[in-house]
Amino acid sequence: MDIRDTVDEALRAIAAHRLRTTLSSVGIVFGVATVMTAFAIGEGARREAIERIGALGIDNVLIRSVQSPETARCRAQPAPAVLTMADAQVLAASVPDALAVAPMRVARTEIRAGPARLITTVVGVTPTWHSVTGLRSNPGRLFLDQDLGRKRRVVILGSTLARMLFRGGDPLRRRVLVGGHWCEVIGVLADEGSPAEARRSPTQRVDPAMSAYVPLPVADLKVGEGDAIDRVHEIAVRFRNAQHVETGAALASAVMRRRHPHETGAYELLVPRELLRARLRAQRTFNAVLIAIGGLALVISGIGIMNIMLASVAERSSEIGIRRAYGARRRDIAAQFAVEAGLLCAGGGAGGVVVGLALTMVVALTAGWPVAVSPGGIGASLALAASVGLISGIYPAGRAARLDPAVALRAE
Repeated sequence: MDIRDTVDEALRAIAAHRLRTTLSSVGIVFGVATVMTAFAIGEGARREAIERIGALGIDNVLIRSVQSPETARCRAQPAPAVLTMADAQVLAASVPDALAVAPMRVARTEIRAGPARLITTVVGVTPTWHSVTGLRSNPGRLFLDQDLGRKRRVVILGSTLARMLFRGGDPLRRRVLVGGHWCEVIGVLADEGSPAEARRSPTQRVDPAMSAYVPLPVADLKVGEGDAIDRVHEIAVRFRNAQHVETGAALASAVMRRRHPHETGAYELLVPRELLRARLRAQRTFNAVLIAIGGLALVISGIGIMNIMLASVAERSSEIGIRRAYGARRRDIAAQFAVEAGLLCAGGGAGGVVVGLALTMVVALTAGWPVAVSPGGIGASLALAASVGLISGIYPAGRAARLDPAVALRAE
């Protein structure tokens, strides 16, 4: 008896009890769908965490001013600038593994280009800021040391901001009014799919696509909030490689405590690598719970399939005896029932993939969670279903194969 005959016989046996077959496969369907959805949610959350926290720079350490309870009530109001340019210089000299140290100053002001006017974020930076953040200009260029030394009134626009101000036209070498002062556009940040404000991580101070960048000396008393000219809102430290981040963060924290002994609550130190690690650790726990629920559903459905297969062995004892009397081997009988259980789980697994895709879409649309269906998640779900089918079919198949032909023929 070849494999084709075995499969045909198993299909006929399954078709003879359609209701029982359907009910026994329901557990497989929902178990596979649950596991698949869990993988999709986990993968989507992982990618979102890498995108959002990775935008800060995985090998960076950020030291930034924090808002008081009063200023925190107004999201447009930046935190008081308690950090200084001298802090950045001391960090560059004191942290041996620092590749670049970049201060940043933030202000909310009006930008005009012809009839278009917007209230947006103006960011004062140095040339090292772009190397720390990985931002690129396309078209145009980034800032040079001469721009800062000569206090040139030049500006680099975010991609979305440039489109809104110039309605899709070429902004290069055009002039815009930034906080009441004319600046020449020398570049536009490359559009790399920066998340919108509503989707942006709370750890990101500004949205690059909607910000305007000027040389740090230009973000002075005229453009800024009227505080001291050497004050900055954030200092980013980029390290040579991941191994230096933790030790460098500890050293940077010690330097800042020594320089600001009475202002420890006015600034915070963020380590994006640690934030990403904690986020992924929490997500893995959530995924494990969902996968365990799906696995439990698969186990319960596997027990149901085993009971149905045992009932089928009892019902078809006479058939088994006749087949044994006509020369069927034990392995042929075992293969028939094992294939039946495998087909039940394969059908349930295929249905579970369809239900899982639909459930994933429902989660994305209703809950607004990021999801990502991967071939690995589908394969893992089907592998679990196949394992359940194999385990639930082994015992009934072995019991059928061990039936004595004479006893089987006398069974009713």
